[in-house]
Amino acid sequence: MMLDQPTLLLISGLVIILCGISFILNTAMRRNDASGRLWSISFIAGMLTALSFSVWGVAPHLWWVLMVGNAAYVISIGAIWAGSRVFNGRRSYIWIPLAAGVVVAALTGIEGSDSGVWTGSTGLFIGIAVFAGLGGAETMRSRMRRNLNARILSFCLWIVFAYYVLRSSIFVTIGPYSDVFATYFGSSNTTILTLLLVLVGCISMSILQAERSGARALGDVTVGVHSVVGVLSAASFMQQWADWVERASFHGDRLAIIAMDVDNLPQMNTAFGRTFGDAAIRSVAQIVRHHAPTTSLLGHTGAGRFVIVVVTPSAAEAEQLAIRLQTALVDEPIDPQQSLRATASFGVVDTDAFGYSLPALRRALDDATLTARDEGGNRIVVGRATPLALD
Repeated sequence: MMLDQPTLLLISGLVIILCGISFILNTAMRRNDASGRLWSISFIAGMLTALSFSVWGVAPHLWWVLMVGNAAYVISIGAIWAGSRVFNGRRSYIWIPLAAGVVVAALTGIEGSDSGVWTGSTGLFIGIAVFAGLGGAETMRSRMRRNLNARILSFCLWIVFAYYVLRSSIFVTIGPYSDVFATYFGSSNTTILTLLLVLVGCISMSILQAERSGARALGDVTVGVHSVVGVLSAASFMQQWADWVERASFHGDRLAIIAMDVDNLPQMNTAFGRTFGDAAIRSVAQIVRHHAPTTSLLGHTGAGRFVIVVVTPSAAEAEQLAIRLQTALVDEPIDPQQSLRATASFGVVDTDAFGYSLPALRRALDDATLTARDEGGNRIVVGRATPLALD
């Protein structure tokens, strides 16, 4: 039995509202999660979209609600992109989706009620395609690139991008009343596709948020039920790192930052079990403690990632520290019984090259570490300053 369009809109709206409420409540219970707040904006805009389209479905003469619905739809997709940027340690640029929403609302208002159900659709379809493409690209880079749930979210966004590129192209060229558009890109098919992607995307973003907040909630670096004294959790480390950067800037000291990503951690967990993986991280944490300078700042900022901040007289010394850590991993087994060793991908940056901006240092460090990983792992890549590009 086929459901009529008003019923589909109502079901879709209920699902979006339930997903949105669940996500927003979870975000409200977590502190200092800027990406979660932006994703909450996405769900709020999505709920507003669902409500607007549901109202229009039962009262088509209220065409002006499409202005609200179309604008909120574009903002919803754009906020996913903005939240993903923040997750990757970049500026959100949330004002771009907000401005795009205003433009789409204005275009819808200019068309008025003459186009019926398709009022403002050209701007809407293009806006969704653009932000879905940007979001898909953002979730495939930097920190999100390594996360399975981020890849699932990226897959959803690329589907939305491809679908709306085709939908907008056919809409503009042969019109919404053509057989091709009605059969493959009509409202019913779009509603069902949106419903499925909302469910998958909500689960992915919820897990991403939980993983991020869970890492921040730890006191010292905690793996399983054990902790390593002297290696800070993500939240504590970020506060100390920001303080070090501010004081180093005041005194003119050179700071070097070394990121160390343990290679093949997912494969370890799969082959030997999660308990072995946790033990491996604890062993690596002890190696970092023993071989890093006494005056350095040590942090465990994510699964298998350690970051070391140290005051150094030269950039060469930071690279030498990375070499010592790399050698120590080869010399000291993470499992003495089986003589298994770990390897890691290293990124090295300093304030001489990237200044005293914490976001700039984080981006450069992520890029250098990712390059080392892409080159096959067990590499050391020193970040080089390049001309500033649009973030």
